[in-house]
Amino acid sequence: MESTSDIFTLLQTSDELKELWKRIYLIHQKTKNYLLTAEEVSEDGVALIQPLKEHRDAYDHVIRIFASTGRNVPADYDYYSYVKGNLEKAYGHEYRAFFDTADWLSFSLRKNLRQRIQSIPFEKREALVPDYAGTVALLNQYPFEVSKARNEKDIVNKGTDDTIERYEEILTQLISLYQNVRAI
Repeated sequence: MESTSDIFTLLQTSDELKELWKRIYLIHQKTKNYLLTAEEVSEDGVALIQPLKEHRDAYDHVIRIFASTGRNVPADYDYYSYVKGNLEKAYGHEYRAFFDTADWLSFSLRKNLRQRIQSIPFEKREALVPDYAGTVALLNQYPFEVSKARNEKDIVNKGTDDTIERYEEILTQLISLYQNVRAI
């Protein structure tokens, strides 16, 4: 049995737990970046609460691990599995926060882009919107790309990180379009 007083040692010496920590950190940072971007793009000041709830729930699982250091754990209790289980649950919440945020951001960007383009007189769109036909084609394709990425998301899939990376590619393209059209 691992000693609960050695939680930091456990988290630093187990390759499996280190990898879970790394994955939690990386997805949290990505989500935070996109969440802040989504808040800025949503010019009417609307904020989406669901990712924040998922972050709170992830934080709760992390706190459970550290709070356990002040409790008496029965000698026959599998403490390693307890820590690992809570980290896996924390990752699950972070994973859901990422997709909630990505969905919100992609929708906000597409909506904003369409509104910006529609505000340009039709006869001036080709001159003012960089690669107007390509931009419209991409905007028309993105709902299908987003729904495909969302359909592939499943916390138990081995391709979890691949699905996140694919959604990040979509967001990168949308942000680039947003920046180009916004500059008009």
